[in-house]
Amino acid sequence: MRNSFRARLRARRWAGILLAGAVLLMTGGCASQEEDTGAGYLFTTVLPGDPECLDPQFTQNENAEIVIRNTMEGLMRFDDAGEPVPAGAETFTISGDGLVYTFTLRSDAYWFSKNMDADRPERVTSRDYVFAFRRIADPAMRSPYAEDFRCIKNASAIMAGEQEARYLGVSAPDGNTVMFELEYPDPDFLSRLCQTCAVPCNQEFFESTDGRYGLDADTYLCNGAFYLTQWNYDQYSSGNFLTFRKCKHYHDPDDVFPSSLQFNIMHTRDAAETDFAEGNADVLLTDRYPKAQMHDTHYNVQSAAATTMGLIFNPDNEILKDDDLRQALAMSIDREALEPMLGEDVSAAYGLIPPAVKLLGTSYREIQADEPLALPYDPDKAVELFAGSAQELGIGTMNAIRVMVPSTLPDTEALLAMSQNWQDLFGYYIGIETVSPDEFASRLASGDYAIALYSMTPERGGCYDALAAYTDRAAMLGMPESVDITALMNGLAKPINLADTAALSASIEKLIIDTHCFVPLFYKNRYCIATAGNVDIQFDPFKLSADFIHAKHFAK
Repeated sequence: MRNSFRARLRARRWAGILLAGAVLLMTGGCASQEEDTGAGYLFTTVLPGDPECLDPQFTQNENAEIVIRNTMEGLMRFDDAGEPVPAGAETFTISGDGLVYTFTLRSDAYWFSKNMDADRPERVTSRDYVFAFRRIADPAMRSPYAEDFRCIKNASAIMAGEQEARYLGVSAPDGNTVMFELEYPDPDFLSRLCQTCAVPCNQEFFESTDGRYGLDADTYLCNGAFYLTQWNYDQYSSGNFLTFRKCKHYHDPDDVFPSSLQFNIMHTRDAAETDFAEGNADVLLTDRYPKAQMHDTHYNVQSAAATTMGLIFNPDNEILKDDDLRQALAMSIDREALEPMLGEDVSAAYGLIPPAVKLLGTSYREIQADEPLALPYDPDKAVELFAGSAQELGIGTMNAIRVMVPSTLPDTEALLAMSQNWQDLFGYYIGIETVSPDEFASRLASGDYAIALYSMTPERGGCYDALAAYTDRAAMLGMPESVDITALMNGLAKPINLADTAALSASIEKLIIDTHCFVPLFYKNRYCIATAGNVDIQFDPFKLSADFIHAKHFAK
């Protein structure tokens, strides 16, 4: 089935090439005088798994993100510079106190699906947004995105079951206006509205699906640049795919360059990479280093350092729960010496927030240097702390303690050098154990590890979200309860100028680093790889997703 599907795909592409050639011959080559806009192409992307569910207010499936991003549209969207701009909204205003956001909807925004009458689309109204946000806040819904919108008036009380969802501070004064009332100002609120969970939901259609909303092409309603036409998936077979067509009812169809999209669905990330390498897709999104494509002129590679990798310690381990011992290990890491051993995929990390996180369009790490944040390399102090802990704990050997590392990290030379330095300084051997991604996740969840090289990737590209990745995992990291960052995080959630935002973010970074529960080591890249000639694909490294609305194809 898989081979026949690929054969049909190749045949379709060759048919297009032959047809284009025939037209060129019939016109005597006049077409060559016309400007190639890059429009009208079918872009094929490969996914490592099935989206499973396309309910925007509920799903957390990483493969669903890219589908929803290209078929649904909220009030706001990120532009090519990563700034929030109106999308489903035409205009908006913010009250002087930052507590009321009022959006006027586009008059030409429509719902559409493969089963709807193409000549009679239904308009998107303000009620669709009210229904969507009530779903997010309703505790019965168990939306994983509820916390993102706790700033909305009465959201906390509703999530606690103290009020009904209808009292949420989202209202529809008329069919074209959506109003949000907030409990407190949130400088990231417009960015939150760019998330795929913040798209509208048509209540009538939702209720007509009888609990199957977003589970197949027949129960999925779109309001974006593309609409879903087919969703073929069988967990026991290959040749699975989703197909999408450009929606002629989209409010700005001339600004949508592809004619259609196709997402090939594999069963594993390895299979997805193989499918792309074999030429069956135009685009691959991955957090693995694409060594084969990185400097090959047949590919365009976008990369962004969106992940921070660091050492975490099992909080239940009797040896590693000792703060002085963890501090000793941290202070014995010479990042400057390790830097030459690092490949293109990673760079030395001294802080927690990765370089891809931006403040007003500029990398936070360019505004706030990270070198002063990490514990300084001090081998003498490290030996002193380690010796004291070893004596107090009665440590005879540390051979059973190893650093668990996922095999997706392409080069462990720096880690091996770190391990050797520990042995030279302390006289104890702590080895490096490389395991598969599945085993890594399983052992991490079960607590079957001593030290692990753990990855932190923010949900979004803001400082608050980057730091929330750590505070939300305080228990897993074994962060002391005495370290209360709540007030500082609440301060970061409120409007402050750029300089104060950077300074406060750095102070929170430093506070977390000084608990010695997460020792930053590397900033790691994530990638969007496209075959040559395919450009203007908007890459979201945090969600590992892409927006194809402006994607263009130029024949090579």
